[in-house]
Amino acid sequence: MTIKRKMVLPLALAVGALGLMAVSQVASGSHVRPKGASPLRASLVPSFKACATPNRTHGAPLAFPSCNPPVQSSSYLTVGTPDANGAGANSVGSILLRVKSTSPEDVLINSQILDVRCQPAESASVCNSANGTDGPDYSGQVQGNATIRISDHYNGPGLNEAATVVDIPFPVNGTCANPTSTTVGGTGTTATTANAVVPGSVKDTQRAVVEVGQLQIFDGGASGVAGAADATLFEVQGIFIP
Repeated sequence: MTIKRKMVLPLALAVGALGLMAVSQVASGSHVRPKGASPLRASLVPSFKACATPNRTHGAPLAFPSCNPPVQSSSYLTVGTPDANGAGANSVGSILLRVKSTSPEDVLINSQILDVRCQPAESASVCNSANGTDGPDYSGQVQGNATIRISDHYNGPGLNEAATVVDIPFPVNGTCANPTSTTVGGTGTTATTANAVVPGSVKDTQRAVVEVGQLQIFDGGASGVAGAADATLFEVQGIFIP
């Protein structure tokens, strides 16, 4: 009987150890990833409202219903366009995301939009530099945003389990300033990092696949303040075909 007890105990320990190994393997289970995916650069274009009540048809081969006239999504900001408001077409916008892989690891966020102009609904306090044609310069705030989906190994009680996080927004604020020229609107810029916006959102040695939805820029509403309740969509990720 004594011999049997000595044999059973090591067997139980062995089974337990195998169980712990299995749990450990599941907890640290990996997920597919690319060799690299940086930088991400996206051009920006003015956003227009979706066509809800068509009154025209687009030409073939894309002969789908359309709405005349196009209506900007933003109620407060616009850009110069000769045939629309008489001002020169000077607006160019983009967003650049770059992974910083050296410690401290981070994601660098830079954006710029040229020729940002106020519409009449915008507050005069952030529209105090007139242009020769169309609206004055905009010197208020804007907010960039995108829905992101993170898959990494920083989950669970031990913060070592692989999982995909529910889709979340990641808003980043920027500010516009008045140029000296009276033919170009305000210049909106952002120069920050993910960890500056949300401290600890990017951690060293924590590999992550981050899916990024459409990059969007919102105006500051009537007050010119980023995140305002009445903010509307100003520009979105896209291309322009001249």
